[in-house]
Amino acid sequence: MSAGSRTVGILEQELADLRAQLLRHARHAVHDAWLAEDLVQETLIVVMQKDHTRRGDSTLLTWAVGILKHKVADWYRSPSRKRMVQLDTDDEQLEPAVQALHDSNGAYVDQVRAWQQPENREEVRQMMVVLLRCLDCLPKQTGRVFMMREWLGFETSEICQRAAISAENCRTILHRARTALRVCMQRDWITAKAKP
Repeated sequence: MSAGSRTVGILEQELADLRAQLLRHARHAVHDAWLAEDLVQETLIVVMQKDHTRRGDSTLLTWAVGILKHKVADWYRSPSRKRMVQLDTDDEQLEPAVQALHDSNGAYVDQVRAWQQPENREEVRQMMVVLLRCLDCLPKQTGRVFMMREWLGFETSEICQRAAISAENCRTILHRARTALRVCMQRDWITAKAKP
């Protein structure tokens, strides 16, 4: 199957579901629905243009969420808060990094984490569904601050600047978010795993 027909097939089957899942992620990370929609649309454009370059090491959703994450981070860091990002990479630059992952026998140098192993993907997918549901229960600003810290990797000072809050308030919000998510995940994840 050619890359072009593969892309059309993927888009026909998965684009609507992918868009909905990306919107959930984007709405947790940014404050306006229209902005979340714009970032998701930019992400979907990259997915359509670059699907033929995807190696298949991750699911389409995981790959697209990674692209979205960069779009959101770039938007937050942009002085004008709007920027297009090109994700072109040179395979020759990636080759040394890929080679460093394997030993002379072709085995992974570092053991593959359980959550990255194919047989555990369904469990990880189910856990992510529960986590997103729990994130939906957080107050809007709490969820946004949590996503800026944990998903985008922003430092406290950058979060304070972007969200116009004090460092102490940021720490309090993050503590409350983590506590609420832990309680929710323990309750809902245990319930989800117990179902046959």
